[in-house]
Amino acid sequence: MRKFSSSTWSIIFKVIIAIASALAGALGIQACQ
Repeated sequence: MRKFSSSTWSIIFKVIIAIASALAGALGIQACQ
């Protein structure tokens, strides 16, 4: 496995969090309707 720099991992982590929160928000809105 190639080692990534901590900055790269932080960016990947933030992207995953953003996508997950967006999906959760969309599902929550659909459930409320």
